[in-house]
Amino acid sequence: MKKIIITTLSLSFLASNVFAGCMKSEIKQLDAKLSNTELAESKKAEIKKLRDLVVANEHENSELAFESYEKAISLLN
Repeated sequence: MKKIIITTLSLSFLASNVFAGCMKSEIKQLDAKLSNTELAESKKAEIKKLRDLVVANEHENSELAFESYEKAISLLN
């Protein structure tokens, strides 16, 4: 019984670490596009706020994070 509990806890821990940073590539993409684009400072500030929302909510509220990411990408294009 102890082995089953320890195995279950270990697998839960490993699974939680596998999904950490799930929007890491999207955040890097925003950073790269933001540094390579020439936009007005007001638009850059808005995109930076959206990027911060993505970072803050990527684990707690992934739907809001993804919506913020999509809006930021649309402003960059």
